[in-house]
Amino acid sequence: MNRIITICVAVLSIALLSAAGAGAAEKPKSAKDTAAKQCAAEKKADKVAFKATYGKRAMRTCRKGPKAEDAAEFKNAAKECKAEREADAEGFREAYGTKNGKNALGKCVSSKVKKADDEEEAPIA
Repeated sequence: MNRIITICVAVLSIALLSAAGAGAAEKPKSAKDTAAKQCAAEKKADKVAFKATYGKRAMRTCRKGPKAEDAAEFKNAAKECKAEREADAEGFREAYGTKNGKNALGKCVSSKVKKADDEEEAPIA
């Protein structure tokens, strides 16, 4: 009986180790890899537009993304939301909060940033 249990445990542990080894062989993709592939595809589609969009050192600029503009936009939205919260704290929590009003500031900032992005992308008629 002990021999059968030992053999079963050994077979099971070998199976688990081989499954773990197979999963480790696949390299998870990082954000850098994904950005690089997206930028390469964009460059391959239209080199002239790619260069015009991203300027000098286009590939590096594409991979990094527009961080300075986004940071300024986020700060402005945060300032607006904080001012709105100070004006009427209870109304602010009711308008933006979903979990007892605790996440209201984050919801407010994200909604203002999304609204600004949508306005920038909207086609001009």
